[in-house]
Amino acid sequence: STPINFGEDKIQVLEIRKPTPPDIRDMPIQGQTMGHYLDLAARLSGQPVSVIDMLSFDDLEKVMEILGDFMEPGQPTGAKK
Repeated sequence: STPINFGEDKIQVLEIRKPTPPDIRDMPIQGQTMGHYLDLAARLSGQPVSVIDMLSFDDLEKVMEILGDFMEPGQPTGAKK
């Protein structure tokens, strides 16, 4: 990973929490863009979007993998038909 210099801070680690319903309330069910995921990464890491925009491509791939794990469909609910 590549550290990010942001103002006087040097960010070496992004801690990404699991999303809650309010975090994804405004995300479209279909047609998400990279911007939606970058905004979500900022929200879940507590960092401004400008920090997420400074990620190296390798680090961005890791963040996207983590977000993808969160966004995978869960187990179906309800009775089987």
